Amino acid sequence: MHGVIRFLLLALAVAAVLAVSGCGGGVVAIVNGEKITSEELSRRVDEIKSIMEQQGIDFSGDQGKIFMESLQKKTLDDMINNKLILQEARKSGRLTPEQIQEKIKSFKEQFPSGEEYDRFLEQVKMSEEDIAYILNLQEQVTRDAPPVSEADARKYYDENKKQFEQPEQLQVRHILFFVDDGEKSYPVKHTDAEARQMAEEVIAQLKQGKDFAGLAREKSEDSGTKADGGLYTFSEGEAVKEFSDAARALRPGEYTKSPVRTEYGYHIIKMEKKIAARQYSFEDVKQQLTYQLTEQARESKFNDYMEEVKSRAVIVNKLRAG
Repeated sequence: MHGVIRFLLLALAVAAVLAVSGCGGGVVAIVNGEKITSEELSRRVDEIKSIMEQQGIDFSGDQGKIFMESLQKKTLDDMINNKLILQEARKSGRLTPEQIQEKIKSFKEQFPSGEEYDRFLEQVKMSEEDIAYILNLQEQVTRDAPPVSEADARKYYDENKKQFEQPEQLQVRHILFFVDDGEKSYPVKHTDAEARQMAEEVIAQLKQGKDFAGLAREKSEDSGTKADGGLYTFSEGEAVKEFSDAARALRPGEYTKSPVRTEYGYHIIKMEKKIAARQYSFEDVKQQLTYQLTEQARESKFNDYMEEVKSRAVIVNKLRAG
């Protein structure tokens, strides 16, 4: 169920990013007496708009204006839903500090690091207490949702076998040094020359016999793979071209003798093994598939519940009035 709440909160956060800032002063919405101001809307935009522009989204010109106007309404809808779910969660029963930590524990463990978890909290603009209350509400609403049967899981598998095909994969280790002179949002700032020099120093240590995985844990700036010694498994199209091409040119046990430049920075890549394509059997996926379908059923039940809550709520949306 925690996967559902993480998805929900991320969706709300992403939508909130897209709000426009030029909607004037004052209140833009009221949800059961709680106000959403244009300043709140603007603040979210100011924090993340620059990141979106770095990703190639253009807000300029007439088309940009039209795009922003439509997103303004959609974003406010999502902010209203966000406030509504928090209101309902607070009504589901008071939690002690101990209960809050208990409920948040397994949710927090989904993140690869404490830094990623803290970044998520900042992104969704919620406290651990807020998330704990939402998790508590979801548990209450969905506790009587029956698990998906093996027969239903089998039916889904038989009708969607292509979903359970695994293409060929490459399993590599890599060490990354970011290139960011201040214009990007990477967690570490290096010039191109600095990052390349750091990568070349690592290659020199590898030539002296240093362990690749150990160096990755010590030096790599990729928080998603660092703890696993830089281990990364990917299929065709899942890695940027420069990274993929360099990896495919290696034999198992080999590493790149020169730093590999991508949009992220400089990598040193070591080939571990190639994993052949395969079709997973129902027995292979039964447990995970049953879990996923059960989670989807619970998510659907929770969404239906929140639609009912929304139908009873007193909501004033000034961007959609009239």
